[in-house]
Amino acid sequence: MGQHAGWIAPVVLASLCAVGGAFASADELEAMAERIAAQMQAPDRHRFDAQRDAARKPFEAFRFLGLREGMAALDVGAYAGYTTEMLAAAVGPTGRVYSHNRERVLTHFADGYYGRTMEERLANDRLPNVVLHVREYDDLGLDGTVDVAFLGNLLHDFLRRDGREGAVAILGSILAALKPGGVLGVMDHVGVPGADNDRLHRIEPDVARGLVREAGFVVEAESDLFANPDDDHSLMVYNDAIYLQTDRFLFRARKPR
Repeated sequence: MGQHAGWIAPVVLASLCAVGGAFASADELEAMAERIAAQMQAPDRHRFDAQRDAARKPFEAFRFLGLREGMAALDVGAYAGYTTEMLAAAVGPTGRVYSHNRERVLTHFADGYYGRTMEERLANDRLPNVVLHVREYDDLGLDGTVDVAFLGNLLHDFLRRDGREGAVAILGSILAALKPGGVLGVMDHVGVPGADNDRLHRIEPDVARGLVREAGFVVEAESDLFANPDDDHSLMVYNDAIYLQTDRFLFRARKPR
């Protein structure tokens, strides 16, 4: 498993995971860790991906969410596709990943950077188990076909841009895409009461929990995997002093059966 074995090995045997009552064995977890580590070392990997590995901790995050080989996963708001690529490795060749973006993100944001990057990522059948899924956030489709969805660092934007009602509608669209008992992972930058969280691109965890529950999910577990006590929550998340090192929460929320 090369240079990543040091952080993967201790957590492979730490616990078992479950989605919808089906448990991943230690062997399954170890195989997933090895696939992710191999993808991290792929010679054709995007040049900006490696710097995100320590911050994103994909294996540990996916283990917490109960992801397993052969599942259907949804990367909501994939942008340049870092998480998409890690999900593709995690679910393996028998799984499927829907890499979701809005058309506007692919064609207009950053002069088309995200569209070009996704084209490069998927060119020549490089990630054969990934499907580019271009839809609006509140109209994802895929009704009842997804085992695990991931929403990373975007819920604060939904709340800022679309208000509470719009954010709940987007979460409801994710709920509809999930199978009964399916899981949504929500990660975002921690905001604190009294701060200008809109400007800082942060959200209070209690606010996030409320939105997720209002959309119909049950928040069943929380992780401190991305906690950073050195982040005093006063800096905008793209500030060089804190970029990729923000204090973040991670929730596991389940669609009721």
